[in-house]
Order: sequence, then C-alpha cells, then structure tokens
Amino acid sequence: MKELNCPVCSTLMEHKELKKRKNIREVDIEYPVNAYVCPRCGLEAGTVISAGEVQRAMADAYREKTGLLSGQKIKELRKARGMTQEQLSLAMEVGIASIKRWESGMIQSRSMDSHLRRIFIGEAWAITGNRAMSLPRIKLVAQTFEKILGRKLLKKNDRFLFLAKYLWYADMLAFKRLGRGMTGASYAALPYGPQMNNYKDLLQPIKESDIAKAEPLSRRELAIIAKVARIFPKDQDVYDASHREEVWQDALTGSLLPYSSAHELTEIQ
Repeated sequence: MKELNCPVCSTLMEHKELKKRKNIREVDIEYPVNAYVCPRCGLEAGTVISAGEVQRAMADAYREKTGLLSGQKIKELRKARGMTQEQLSLAMEVGIASIKRWESGMIQSRSMDSHLRRIFIGEAWAITGNRAMSLPRIKLVAQTFEKILGRKLLKKNDRFLFLAKYLWYADMLAFKRLGRGMTGASYAALPYGPQMNNYKDLLQPIKESDIAKAEPLSRRELAIIAKVARIFPKDQDVYDASHREEVWQDALTGSLLPYSSAHELTEIQ
C-alpha cells in the first residue's frame, strides 16, 4: 500500500474502509469504500483504481437489496455451469459485452435477471425453488405462520385456499433473498390465485407429516415468515394481494409459476 500525504495539511493519510450511503433508482443503499483518510483534518481521498471498485460496490449493494444477482454471483454461477462468457451470451441471446458489463458492475434489468436464473438453475429447479420438496418442512412453515398469526391455517377439509398464498409468498421471498425457497413446493396459477401444485394429493400427507424430520428454519427464514405475516395479518389480505400480482394475472390457468417470478412480485417488497 503506497503512502499518501494529505494535500491540505501534509499529514500522512490512513487507508480505511468506509461505509457510504447513496440513493440509486429510489433505493437507499450502503456500500463499502476504500479510501485514504487524513487523521488530522478528516479529508478523504480515493484513487483511480478505487473509482471502479466504488462503482461495483454501489451496483452490488443495490443488486443485493433489490434481489438481483451480483456481478460476482453471475460469474460464479456461469463457471459452475462450465460456461464461457460467450456461451452465456448465446444462451441469453445478448451480446457478450452485456455479460462482461453485468459481471464487472453494471446492473441488469429484472427481466434479464430472471432469464439468467432460468439458465443457471434449470427448468426443474426453477419450479421448486432450488430445493427438493419436503412435506415436513411445508408443515413446519405452516405451523410457524399459525404461531405468528395466532390462528389455524392447517384446517380439517381445508383446500389451502389461504395457506397456499402465505406459503407462496414465503417461498418466493426466500428465493429472492436467499437464492432458494423454503419448502421445495411448486405452485400453479389457478382461478382462486396461486396454489400449491397438485395440492389435492398433498393435503393429507402434509397434515400427517412429522415436522421432527424437517430441516430447521434459519434465522433469516423465520424473519421472512414474520415479514409476510406482518404484511398480511388477515387471510383476506394475502388472498387479495396474490390476485393483484401480474405474474398470476398473466399466467395461463393451470400453468406453473416459476420461482424466477419472485423478482416480479409487487405486493411484498
């Protein structure tokens, strides 16, 4: 690390990582910045090299907060699939320059982000949220909602009319924030809103499943469930919200709702 004297008071400056705040596209973000700071007068000075790092840091902070893949994550997923930048550009039907820009710091659109996820995750994982379906975990998430909301959702002879919406939002938000759903359930666009696919065959097995066999919910997953419950305190709230989602409105009846659509939901941010 080279030494730098303060241009104002000539004191030897210290190299530090600072936290900066900025508003990008109406989103408040916090990002790290490496800079020289004068311990005497407080002057901050960056370098030509750090200018590019700052742009990447701001872009990735924005992408993390809004649920988009970071440049580093795009690169990691591309390499994990054994793809070159050129191969990814062909699969995406975009120029290779776009791939290079996304990996180096330019923010991709939500539609391009969804397209990237479909390519990286694959069709099978796209409908189960990058997780194998677990009936005990579906029951565990349902019971967690019941505790927070203070009412029964797993009811006798119930068709999961409301519970499915709570599960859908929790799974989608987990996928958006954590890169993987909570339950592995797939969801379909039915006349009464998003519904667990093949729910009629799953109702009884879910109720009879043993939650002791479920993978425990992480702290971040519990926070997501609490957030969904807070936004939709009543059954009618979550039902009405799901019907306002364009991803459901635009889907053909009976078609599956991919987890990539999590980034298009408008009723829960």
